[in-house]
Amino acid sequence: MNTQDYIASGIIERYLLGELSEQERVELEAMAKKHPEVKAEIELVEATLMNSAAKTPPASLKQNIAAQLTFSETRVIPLEQKKNKFPTWLVAACFALLIGSSVYNIILMNQLNDTKGQLAVIKTENEKFAQDFEAQSKSYGEMAQEMAVLMHPENKKIMLKGMEISPSSMAAIYWNQNTNDVYINVNSLPVPSADKQYQLWAIVDGKPVDAGVFTMTSDSASIQKMKSISGAQAFAVTLEKKGGNPTPTMTAMYLMGNV
Repeated sequence: MNTQDYIASGIIERYLLGELSEQERVELEAMAKKHPEVKAEIELVEATLMNSAAKTPPASLKQNIAAQLTFSETRVIPLEQKKNKFPTWLVAACFALLIGSSVYNIILMNQLNDTKGQLAVIKTENEKFAQDFEAQSKSYGEMAQEMAVLMHPENKKIMLKGMEISPSSMAAIYWNQNTNDVYINVNSLPVPSADKQYQLWAIVDGKPVDAGVFTMTSDSASIQKMKSISGAQAFAVTLEKKGGNPTPTMTAMYLMGNV
């Protein structure tokens, strides 16, 4: 058999796939040393297999290998004689790739979990910031309104002093005689029971006119807008049932002041 027929027999492919017997392997390696074209073909086929390891082998190569392989039930190849040059590195490369991929996936998962945790913290902080900002905005808004009432040049300030039932009590009325707007700023009044509420009255032509009830809670604005009043000669505050009365309870008058 000449070298070309020897190369075409498929023995080189079988050699690289570790399918040769010990005798065949020794024979091929001797041929490679003796004939440069055999050695060159081995190197060429090995390079081709390595470059296309991740691809499907050409049909001609598979047919050639299959045509050259023979199987026998009585043939036993000892493990120490089975030389597998190509599959060994391929399996090792696949195993390394699998491990690397797994490690990379774990790193990505940890980074994803860290990112989710950071986003949750940022979201919580943003929500708290929004709540604080809303509370501050509300507070600043109330302060701005109060300052506008206090500094308005047309608002007349009327001091209400404590009556005999509560001599230390005090409040201030801010009344705009052009717009009839009325505001009350309570400095000191006893906190009423849950079923009671303070009510403001305006004395108009000698008769009490309801100017509305106001709250005495810690979260209520210090300056509260009351009902509009015109032509008042005085203002007074009485303690009434919750929601107010159509007429004042004179025995429960806490504050009074003349315009």
